[in-house]
Amino acid sequence: MSHPTDPIYEPDYIKSLFDKMSKTYGLANYVSSFGFTERWRAACLKNLPAVRPEATGYDLMTGMGEAWGHILPKLTADGRLIAVDISPVMVQKAVAHRQKIRNRTVDLVQCDVLNNPFEPNTADFIVSTFGLKTFNDSQTAALAREVNRLLKPGGSFSFVEISAPKGWLFYGLYLFYLKTVIPLIGKLFLNSADEYRMLGVYCQKFGNCKKFADCLQQQGLEVTYKDYFFGCASGVTGRKKK
Repeated sequence: MSHPTDPIYEPDYIKSLFDKMSKTYGLANYVSSFGFTERWRAACLKNLPAVRPEATGYDLMTGMGEAWGHILPKLTADGRLIAVDISPVMVQKAVAHRQKIRNRTVDLVQCDVLNNPFEPNTADFIVSTFGLKTFNDSQTAALAREVNRLLKPGGSFSFVEISAPKGWLFYGLYLFYLKTVIPLIGKLFLNSADEYRMLGVYCQKFGNCKKFADCLQQQGLEVTYKDYFFGCASGVTGRKKK
């Protein structure tokens, strides 16, 4: 895959950024969104088309495993969740989380999801919560190709991401959130506003999940686009045709 022209989308930059934010990212994300990220994460996993209890799935850009509480109840001991993240420090945090919940159905893999070691047609489902914003347009198209490659025929997917809302009032609040609230949270939690300011940059450049939905459809996948809370978050769900 060719390297992105904007250095903020380089895998090494992303890895370093989330390594630095790993100590505070989960709590800061929850506080700065007033708890809405957890609601949207739950809605994303609720919207995942039904999966078999013994299914194998991927949690892409897993972070510290924040979505596992919504995924693992869907699986039995025969099921498998492969959690993937580019940040080695985030993966270490996820390992600690796995030990805390004492769940043996989670395998952790540290890699760039666009340059992964996984075999095709190995996923009954694929999920990701708040990991899309760090992809530019060409990377988004590449991710859609990977989703299609990894999914088994009939496999399902669900993604969600912070998005630019509709209407002047909500959009004004959204810009205030990106440019003021997120850096302030970063200053309070990490004693540095710079890393968290970058989250605002990514969100503003991302817009919403419509481009990703188009890329998934171009791969022949069945796709439904969803808005959450006046477009403050958006997502895609769907299936690979049998």
